[in-house]
Amino acid sequence: MNMLKSFGRLIFCLFCMLYDFFRFTRYGGWRQNMRDKQERNYASVRVYHSLEKSLSLTERNPSAGGSNAKLLKKILDRAEESNDYGFQDRVALKVLSDFSAQIADSGEGIALHHDLQHIAHEASKEGGILEVELPTFRLENPESFFLGRHSIREFSDHIVEDDQLKRAIHMAMKAPSVCNRQAWHIYDIDKPELIKAALSLQNGNRGFGHKVSRLLIISSDLKAFVSYKERYQHWIDGGIFSMSLILTLHSLGIGSCCLNWSQDATTDLKLRKSLPINPEHSVMMMLAIGYPKEMNKVCQSARRPIEEIYTKL
Repeated sequence: MNMLKSFGRLIFCLFCMLYDFFRFTRYGGWRQNMRDKQERNYASVRVYHSLEKSLSLTERNPSAGGSNAKLLKKILDRAEESNDYGFQDRVALKVLSDFSAQIADSGEGIALHHDLQHIAHEASKEGGILEVELPTFRLENPESFFLGRHSIREFSDHIVEDDQLKRAIHMAMKAPSVCNRQAWHIYDIDKPELIKAALSLQNGNRGFGHKVSRLLIISSDLKAFVSYKERYQHWIDGGIFSMSLILTLHSLGIGSCCLNWSQDATTDLKLRKSLPINPEHSVMMMLAIGYPKEMNKVCQSARRPIEEIYTKL
């Protein structure tokens, strides 16, 4: 019987992998359709970030980045044709202008700089290279901050203000992502009926889910990912961002409880029928948030010895 259950898990795993493959096939960015504004903006940041990295090197090869500069110009041509520049299109134009100035002494650099002049007004003021001093700020007691965070399952009646939540999200967006694509999206729910619908499909909130008054659903946009090598990247980037958000909320005194979304295809589809989640967005996790009470009962959640998870090679 146990063996049958084990094989059953493998079969269900296969079905769910096929569901993930179907979603990537339908919603992923592998087509690289530059007339789709979202896909084009993800392509823009993917390419211009390579130019930013080239410009940031102290021992930069003067001939490096030429092929990516040409590719980025073609992407921006599509934005110009549509006359619908996105945020990353405008940043890409700024970076490409900076890059062309660095190679202005070459024939290609002069031609590229000239080609960009008629759309220079569309460029963002952000993007490119910054020179920054070593930060002088340090946490006086980092252990107190990091080890002082606990999963809070019952919150006070104090409502989390929208501006504080957005402040936490703004700081969390400094999280790294592949080629700086930032393919995250947060759904913020404070309507009791929608929270109830979402948590009825999540199996880790028994005993306290009915008390949750603010729920975030963190997702990642499949359109940002192109290569088969990136088949797991939306989970990786989404996980990094989720942890960053948990810590920025903690820094503002806002508690949270992670609610996993390791679900089968049927349950994922039910959630999408209950809530207006964009089809290209893969759900990473749910996050219950709120201000803690003065005194809170929390799980001690003992941590493994560091020797069990650390190997020096």
